[in-house]
Amino acid sequence: MNFQTNWASPPGATISRLMALREIPRDELADGLALTLEQFDELIAGQLRITETLAVALADHLGASPRLWLTRDKTYLRDLGRIGEARSRDVNSWSKTMPVASMRRYGWLSKESRGNALADELLRFFGCSNLKDWGIRYSNGVGAVAFKTSLAFEADAMATLVWLRAGEQQADELPLPKFDRTAFVNQLPALKKLSAFKHPKIYFVKLQAACQAVGVALTSARAPEGCRASGASWLNARGNPVIHLSFRHLSEDHVWFAFFHEAAHIVFHGESHIDVDLTDPTLFGSVEQEKEADEFAQETLVPREILSGLMQGPITARAVMSAARQANVTAGIIVGQLQKAKIIPHGKLPFLKHRYRWSVDSSIPELSQPRKYS
Repeated sequence: MNFQTNWASPPGATISRLMALREIPRDELADGLALTLEQFDELIAGQLRITETLAVALADHLGASPRLWLTRDKTYLRDLGRIGEARSRDVNSWSKTMPVASMRRYGWLSKESRGNALADELLRFFGCSNLKDWGIRYSNGVGAVAFKTSLAFEADAMATLVWLRAGEQQADELPLPKFDRTAFVNQLPALKKLSAFKHPKIYFVKLQAACQAVGVALTSARAPEGCRASGASWLNARGNPVIHLSFRHLSEDHVWFAFFHEAAHIVFHGESHIDVDLTDPTLFGSVEQEKEADEFAQETLVPREILSGLMQGPITARAVMSAARQANVTAGIIVGQLQKAKIIPHGKLPFLKHRYRWSVDSSIPELSQPRKYS
């Protein structure tokens, strides 16, 4: 018997996407549908059924036909029923799609569990009691982020979902005030100064505290085998943004660029996002949004005038360090931006970058010993 994807996407997922595309506020749509805000939230979560009257209202405000909305709800209920009928062998097949070896190596799973015991441990990792609960829960939230990869729900997507879940767990443990978008935007330029602390275990804690103060959860976890994500962002159940990093390339320039790239998605776009290496960005959303996030990260880290000034003469180590002092970042970040812009090749000035290595801690790497040159 082949493992069937245990996935049930509620009509609310479609409603949320259409709301974002049309920029319709939550209270405005709730009013148009003649629902209280509590009833509207139940609709989004898949807990309120779509009646003929509600289907007509959805068609009027979001498009499509009333029949499509009724069918969408019936399909969701059918999928819930299918998930509920999953047998033990289906659960074990589900377990085999997980990056178990990586999870054990990172300390997220015990090394001894097998069969049903392994499946139970995986469900506990996801905070779910059974496969049906898992399917419902991950139709939204970080699950929706993972599925923006447009990949089949197999090894890569599962590995990405596990990585996102690690961030979700950390975010849930952070006490957060209400998100203050203005304060977050205002403090972003100054945060790059923290790159002066070359040890990630030092600067990350300081960066996390600064984000936490304005209602943003900053988390990080090593990516399991099969996950190519560098960073992701989403809103948690309380409406607070989460920025999750992987330290994938173990290099300071990549980490800082990923942070400001995800910050841009929070500030400008407000949608769930994941940045996956070696993948066409059009799979995940607007090309313009990706371009805007890239430009924001580049301009925040190294303003255009500083980069232009650096290019007026020979790009030497001394010139890069001078530009770094002007931009309030490390020389390694300058090198990374020059390489990203293809101004210098990737093999040039490697000794200016701080690089990292993974040790026992699977959330934040350690600083590698600097290279020695004769």
